[in-house]
Amino acid sequence: MNKRANVNKVNDEQLFRIDEIRNQFSELYDTIEDLCDNNRETSLALTKLEEAQFWAVKGISREEVKNER
Repeated sequence: MNKRANVNKVNDEQLFRIDEIRNQFSELYDTIEDLCDNNRETSLALTKLEEAQFWAVKGISREEVKNER
């Protein structure tokens, strides 16, 4: 299977970092939802955040898995 279509397995350290990314984005989602009106601009901001989160997680999951000792 082409590596771009394959599911990337992550190790415990990568999973920890992915969870930290998700937690930080979650706080920002909450802040925007609390402080901004529900309108097109807010919707676009949230969509762009979702995209940024996706790419951050994808970046971690595509790292070469180092040999664990």
